[in-house]
Parts: sequence; structure tokens; C-alpha cells
Amino acid sequence: MLKPFLLTIALLSIQTLLAVESDPYSIRKNDSLPTPTSSKLNIPIILPESATNIIFHTSPLDSLDLPIIEESRYIFDDFPEEYELWNESLVNPYGVRLVDMTERVKIDMRGYVPPTLKYVTSHFGYRKGQFHYGIDLKVHKGDSIFCAFAGQVRLTKYQRKGYGYYVVVRHQNGLETLYAHLEKTFVTPGQTVSAGQALGLGGNTGRSTGYHLHFETRYLGNAIDPNDLIDFDECVVKNDIFLLSAANFEYVKEIEKIRYWTVRQGDTLGKIASKTGISISRLCTLNNIKQTSVLRIGQKIRYT
Repeated sequence: MLKPFLLTIALLSIQTLLAVESDPYSIRKNDSLPTPTSSKLNIPIILPESATNIIFHTSPLDSLDLPIIEESRYIFDDFPEEYELWNESLVNPYGVRLVDMTERVKIDMRGYVPPTLKYVTSHFGYRKGQFHYGIDLKVHKGDSIFCAFAGQVRLTKYQRKGYGYYVVVRHQNGLETLYAHLEKTFVTPGQTVSAGQALGLGGNTGRSTGYHLHFETRYLGNAIDPNDLIDFDECVVKNDIFLLSAANFEYVKEIEKIRYWTVRQGDTLGKIASKTGISISRLCTLNNIKQTSVLRIGQKIRYT
């Protein structure tokens, strides 16, 4: 008898909130969206304090198309035991190879908040001969960068020739997300953060040619193409429950096929082409160089 009573109270509370038909409601500081959550995660969306220009229109309860989430609908996987390791130095400290995984892992994507509402400028995959393990989203200097899911900050560092100022957050759904090239960070390792909480400000630090957010999604340290999870045009997740499998890591096999020639004294593109059986023009394309480029001793030249 207790559950029906509690359900009645909950419905009456919602009806009270939605009593005025089609009245706009302006988001106030610390407001949250009442979204369905699993009994395991129980993560509400917390709107950023800067979201003062968002307007929601209320409607009568019986006109809302609310999803009904049954407890038995999804069976969630146990939190990976590898996450017992807490490392505040490395992006991928786990040493786990997922391209050979034989089972699928269910990841609850509900409660997602876009890190920024800007557009994608560069995608996951090969870029100028190097692999790009995330996507780039356009930002302006000082734009707030928001946490995609609730979780705990694992890492904040500065990398001069790479990520610049960056943050890694571990989430309750098993994912870790990375936010790079920040102008400034607001959080520290070990800090608990909410979905939508500002982690820092957009910037152009590290190896960067313009203001943007480099955003990565990882599972046990292995990068997943964020486009597999999120529709960045609409700023929403593609599925409430994402099934992670070996197919999401097929790119690793392509990376492992890559071979490099280490430039030695006296080497030229012509000599490298002769030794590897790859044309000079192909070498130039793979390495984003010109036939007149000067080679440095120790330089890595990709030839596959």
C-alpha cells in the first residue's frame, strides 16, 4: 500500500507544479530538470548558474508524453573493477585493451548536459597524419565549459605541447570525459561535480591553433568516438542506453598497422621511399609535409 500512496503524492506534486497551462518558467539558480534516472545512478540534471535565458513552457500533466522507466527494464553492468585504481597523473592508467572485448557493456547516458552548445570543428580519427582521440568544439575565450555527467574529478593538469589546461572526470555510468585547451580550471582532483557544473573556461592553451574545446569520451582509458554517443548537432545523446562493444574500438587495429621510419643521418625522402616501397608523394601525404621539407635526424616518418 505504501508504493501507491507515494506515487499519488508524487503525481499531486507534479500537478501542482504544472497547474498553470502554457505558462513560461524561467530557470533560476540551482534549478534542476526532473528526468528519469536508474535506481543505480539516481543523477538529476543540474542546470548551470549561467542558464538564465532558458525558458520552459509547462503543460497539464495528462498532455505530457512522459517515459515510464521500469526498474527491470535495464540490467546495468557492475562498475569496472579497474576503476579501483585512482590515478591523478595519467589520462589512461588502466592498461586495458578493449578492441578484443567479447561482451557488450551497457552505459546509462541519461542525465547528459552538453559541455558547450557550439558546433564541431574537427572530428575523431586521423588528422594530418596523427590520430585525434576526441572532437573539437568551437568556443570563444571565457566560455563556460560544463561537465557532461555527474561524477568525480580525477585529474587536472597542464600540458604545454598537448592538452594545455585540461580536466578528466570519472562518471557513475563508467565513462570518463576529458576537457582540454581550457583557459582556466575551476575544479580539483577528488572533487564531486554535478552534470552541468562549470569545470573551467574555454581557451587556446597547449598545442592549439585557435579557441576550441577538445572533448574526449573514454571507457577504462580507451577513447570512444564521441559521435557514437552524442548527436552534437542537436546537443543530445543518441540513445538513453549505449551498448559498448569491440566495434567501438576497431580504430585501434588501424593504428596498430601504422609503421614509422626514424630519420637517420643522410636520409632523404627519396631514400626512405626506396627502402619502404612507398612513393615520395604518398609519404608527403601521410606526414603532411612537402617534397622540399627538411628532414631532422630522429624525426618519425609514417609510411603505412
